[in-house]
Amino acid sequence: MSTAPQPPQIPQQVPFKSGQFEFTDEHNRTFSGLSDAMKSFANLMLILGLAFGILALISGLMAYADKGSWGLPIGFGAVTVLVLAFGIWTGSSSKSFRKVAETKNEDIWNLMNALGSLKSMFGLMRLLTIATLVLLVVAGAIMAFGMFSGKSS
Repeated sequence: MSTAPQPPQIPQQVPFKSGQFEFTDEHNRTFSGLSDAMKSFANLMLILGLAFGILALISGLMAYADKGSWGLPIGFGAVTVLVLAFGIWTGSSSKSFRKVAETKNEDIWNLMNALGSLKSMFGLMRLLTIATLVLLVVAGAIMAFGMFSGKSS
């Protein structure tokens, strides 16, 4: 008995599947919406930080020219740093959440990266907020001292 040669067997193509969890389209829309909201907030914080920075510069120049109180420039400067830090770091975190929505087979990695970025951001923001509060108290004390000593603020 002779057997006829069999055609070579072609293995079936199996789609690549990662061992990672993949979010659904609805989840991805949520992450995308979060990213958009964070990016808008970041841009507004950067604009607000620029405005406070300009106020800090103007009040600093006025204090220098008039030999006046440095309380206002210090206060504006502290708020400038805080607001700009919020804007920059929130913008960075928004990019990580955008990647969760746009990539495939890397959702958990991107989500953990985004959450790690937020954790770092809020840790630093806590420190910057405390420093800003301290500087605002110092600025208020300088202004109050100037007011009660007869100098213009």
